[in-house]
Amino acid sequence: MRHFRKIWNEERNNWLLAHKDMIKKEMYQLFLKENPDCLDVTYTAFKNQCSRVGASYQVNNCWRGDRKPRPLYSEQIKKGYIRIKVAQPNVWISKSKWVYQETHPWEDFSERSNYIFLDGDNRNYNPDNIARVPLKLMGVFNNFGGCEKGNPEITRLRLLQAKHKMAILDAGEKMGMTVNYGIGRRFREDVNKAAKEYRDRPDVKERRANARREKMHKMKIEEPERYRAILDKNNQRRWEKKKNGNVL
Repeated sequence: MRHFRKIWNEERNNWLLAHKDMIKKEMYQLFLKENPDCLDVTYTAFKNQCSRVGASYQVNNCWRGDRKPRPLYSEQIKKGYIRIKVAQPNVWISKSKWVYQETHPWEDFSERSNYIFLDGDNRNYNPDNIARVPLKLMGVFNNFGGCEKGNPEITRLRLLQAKHKMAILDAGEKMGMTVNYGIGRRFREDVNKAAKEYRDRPDVKERRANARREKMHKMKIEEPERYRAILDKNNQRRWEKKKNGNVL
């Protein structure tokens, strides 16, 4: 069996271009009939060569070979969710987004959002079961537990809690009371409190003390002058505290 690419030459490529308007399977059969020395060329290899030389016909401004575009409002499943076709030749969006936007035409959809199922069932497309959650709110919403499967009322409550929390954070940010922390914002006071609680944990204290001892031991061997300077500084600090009545 000879290598696929070696069979193609200018004459055969021109043949493909001249017959590009044919249905691909019919074109393939005609090609094999006129070129009996190419019977080992598979249909897939034949279509690939058509694509390389631009011999695939165009449907609705989209090169699709012998496939026709699916009609509007066709549905498909992707990653477990249903998508719906809303424009040609190949524009798909989540069906939950489409249902919500069709039933809430007065809303402004310029802000990027997720469209969630309040009861956790991604096949329940009742408009009352779909809510729009701005992307900036999703992290806070998930921190409160996100969607509660089988209980849309709890999901609604969590969504209200997330909106309330976001409003508080927005107000705190305007007053300079928040910091960016990980994937979101937190109040500076809460961050400092959490850091202090972490440092005060017995296991953390022991781990830090061991690290300091190992560091000082290494310094004593490798940098004795620096080690002695640190000891003198620490002794001076202890003496000053003792003098002021703050005995360690």
